[in-house]
Amino acid sequence: MEVVTGSIIYGTIGVFLDKIQEMSTGSILFSRLFFGLCIIFIYLLFNRGLGQLKPHKKKRYLLLLGLLNAITGICYFSSIRYSGVSVAVLLLYTAPVYVSLFAPSVLGEHRNSNSLLPLLLATAGVLLIARPGEILGHSGPEFQKGLLFGLLSGLSFGVNIITIRYLRNDYSGISQTFWLTGISLLFMLPSALSTPIAAFVKNFDILFLFGLTITFAAVIYLRGISGIRAQTGSILALVEPVSGIFFDVTVLKNPLYISTFLGCLFILTAAYVISRRDGLGLK
Repeated sequence: MEVVTGSIIYGTIGVFLDKIQEMSTGSILFSRLFFGLCIIFIYLLFNRGLGQLKPHKKKRYLLLLGLLNAITGICYFSSIRYSGVSVAVLLLYTAPVYVSLFAPSVLGEHRNSNSLLPLLLATAGVLLIARPGEILGHSGPEFQKGLLFGLLSGLSFGVNIITIRYLRNDYSGISQTFWLTGISLLFMLPSALSTPIAAFVKNFDILFLFGLTITFAAVIYLRGISGIRAQTGSILALVEPVSGIFFDVTVLKNPLYISTFLGCLFILTAAYVISRRDGLGLK
């Protein structure tokens, strides 16, 4: 439920981006991360929980977590820029494939044939949402650059999920969120420094709400990922594009295609199947 809830809240990102004006993607990400880091610090300060932020074991993996988060964000938005949203979504959510391949050997999780059906349903759902027939009709160096960025975003996202799961016994969800956010913030700093102060002031209220909302989503998402199989988490994370499509249609009033609707049904079915399986204790 935590992974699903966090993924649903992540789906509001498109709405926030639509409301923010005259700021680059990098500066928006920096602002979201900055407010998020402040919120986590203040929350832990008042709850006397700052002690859990102290790095102890596996410090280099905390650095890796932040680096992977920054790479995923930069590559994902770069893929959108060069190849469009459909390609970016399609390639970002190849992450479950990478997780299914690498999680058993890295985390020692047993391969389970019961994961095959949800994985196939989720993959089919992403393909329907992205409408690959239209994608394959494009070509050119810019489009190919977008494909490369998209592949990198999917790979880094998959490795990120595995890393979160790997650190589950040493760092709490909120601790992982703090370090992930803080380290990613450093990579976004150049974009922030190149943005006029007036732009930050103009969008301050939206940026603050954006940071509060997505940080809350990140905390409960990481808590959830830490407590379930990596392969399960990677498939449940696909609820995010379904949520994003819902807000895109209802709030931003963009059209809904039948293939998109069917893709959402496939993904939700995959999430239900794998949740029911794990809920029955078949791990």
